[in-house]
Amino acid sequence: MLPDLCRGEGLFAAVVIAELLSLLIVLARGGLYPFDWRSLGQVSMLALWITLLSALVLCVTRQLLAELGHVGAALASFAVILLVSALCSGVGGWLLWYWVPGAISDDFGLWSVLESVLIAAIPAGILLRYLYLQQQLRLQQRAELESRIQALQSRIRPHFLFNSMNMIASLIATDPDKAEQVVEDLSDLFRHALTDSNTLIPLREELSLSRRYLALEQLRLGERLSAVWEIGDYGTGVQIPCLTIQPVLENAVYHGIQLIPEGGQVTIKVHRTDNWIHIDVINPRNPRMQHNKGNRMAMSNIHTRLEAHFGPTASVQAEVDDLHYVTRIRYPVQSVG
Repeated sequence: MLPDLCRGEGLFAAVVIAELLSLLIVLARGGLYPFDWRSLGQVSMLALWITLLSALVLCVTRQLLAELGHVGAALASFAVILLVSALCSGVGGWLLWYWVPGAISDDFGLWSVLESVLIAAIPAGILLRYLYLQQQLRLQQRAELESRIQALQSRIRPHFLFNSMNMIASLIATDPDKAEQVVEDLSDLFRHALTDSNTLIPLREELSLSRRYLALEQLRLGERLSAVWEIGDYGTGVQIPCLTIQPVLENAVYHGIQLIPEGGQVTIKVHRTDNWIHIDVINPRNPRMQHNKGNRMAMSNIHTRLEAHFGPTASVQAEVDDLHYVTRIRYPVQSVG
């Protein structure tokens, strides 16, 4: 629920809020003219100490707070802010009274500390409530996103199944033994591709599925289809939406190799540059044939799923010349927690 106060972005936001609150307090007390810069300095110093110490305590106890649940974490965080406010107000007031005579009134005492605690409690309560609502909104958006991804995934899987059945049907009349072998191989392939409930899988598993798919297509097309795999070192923990590369290979076969009488070669390149994964699929094309609507829909589906998982920087692009069709997939590496 709480932002990460151990990092610059969350801490900077907390400091800005503290400074704005200090300015509001000074304006409420003395007005805009004449502006009391001395009071602003005192209030700002106290607010910064409360903010920084509260952020430090919440940062150190972040893991413990995560185990308390939303309500427990909110109450504990609220108590921490109040205790830090009381400590900073009391110690700060005493130091000013001792080291800077006249900087603070002689009637400073328990009620002054309670006043500071109350002033800190109001914005702290409002902020925690805002963070709770924001967290609930994030959970709702995440649930909607997962539902959308599953819907897109379910549109690709039946397409994969139907094309595979067509492959078997085309082999039954010409080579029954090979058709039987394809059925056996497809049973293992479907077990992975159609029953995996995870939307993200390791990249190595997607590459393994893609290799097995091309091997099945090579049984059907024989020497007309050859594949070259250029797989670089992409590191560990890299994930990808299930059935991302396979539809691209399917398009390369059905809208490329299959339309050329002599067939051709499909080249698959995978490499990593810094924190980016690059996947290129290159296949020959018949200049007299154009990729149909189904191919464009598959590319749009893949792009939507990549964007949903990895953000708007993920991309799927197609490059076409007279002899080749190139599909380029780019997405940032997502850390696995």
